Amino acid sequence: MTDLDPLPPLEWDPQGVQIQGFSAGLYQIEWLLVSVVLFYLVVMGFPAGEGLEVLSATIGYFLFSLLASRLHFFGERKRWLLALHTWAMIGFITWFLYSTDGVTGPLSSLYLLAVVTSALTLGVLVTMLEVAAIAACQLLLIHLLGTDLLATANLAPIATSIIALLIVGYLTASLVHAIHVSNRTLLKMASRDSLTGLFNRRAFDDLVKPIHEMARRSGRPYCVIAIDVDGLKCINDTGGHSAGDRAIMGLAHRLQACKRGSDVVARYGGDEFVMLLPETDAVGGKNMMERLISITKDDQQSISVGLAAFPEHGQSFEELFDHADSAMYLSKASGGNRISIRAVA
Repeated sequence: MTDLDPLPPLEWDPQGVQIQGFSAGLYQIEWLLVSVVLFYLVVMGFPAGEGLEVLSATIGYFLFSLLASRLHFFGERKRWLLALHTWAMIGFITWFLYSTDGVTGPLSSLYLLAVVTSALTLGVLVTMLEVAAIAACQLLLIHLLGTDLLATANLAPIATSIIALLIVGYLTASLVHAIHVSNRTLLKMASRDSLTGLFNRRAFDDLVKPIHEMARRSGRPYCVIAIDVDGLKCINDTGGHSAGDRAIMGLAHRLQACKRGSDVVARYGGDEFVMLLPETDAVGGKNMMERLISITKDDQQSISVGLAAFPEHGQSFEELFDHADSAMYLSKASGGNRISIRAVA
């Protein structure tokens, strides 16, 4: 994560990570393919009568890749654009093999570049479909070159090549999937509270930064709310820590139920929770908390709430949180189950 990221990656997005992270690598693979083709043409010579066509197609494919890299085709993280590149790669390789009569030679291994590209980014299913398309292309090349499709000498190299592509594509895609599962698990452990499933303090602090900067630039308000369970120590002493955990989880469920889609809720530590309400002033935040307290059932634990709003109570999140936290302790000292807004001089 960099300071320029609009939001930290608190939820693992394998599709976005794959496409965004691999876009530069894709162009390098395409340019590697062009380099291998040009090296072959320089060493082995141009095909008789088709030299200009081969060179023109190679340059055209390179310009296609270069243009795509400059236009940032992957800015919206669209998988079909990446798939288009892999299919274009297969088409170019097939045409080059046809022009150089290299379908059963070592040049057929160029298909491996397309398979690996697909396996790294598009998953097992698309990769298997591309391997099937490559097999069809190779059979078509044998037919177009006028050789016997049923001859063992022709089918054996193709069958061996396809099996190798299947193994490499499947294993690579499976490995990438396993890595994403592991990353998703690690990210959840790093950003979520294990008891409530809410964001933890680290994740909340990361989310606050861009929201605060956006509010500061636009002059729009946002509200910070500190919430604490009343009498948790007494609950732990009389009912044990399991009773305290149930009280904390109960409050977490209530906060999740009352929050809007744009609001952020986190367990900030111990029995303290914090909420951030974008586009909400102190009055709006207080109204939300009053509704939450008013519908508290007899079997639900009472809470103390403190509130501060940008920009009237401070110009930085740290200052706002300090005011909200102090106001929460004021509510607790006043008997709990109430909302306080600390006066600012």
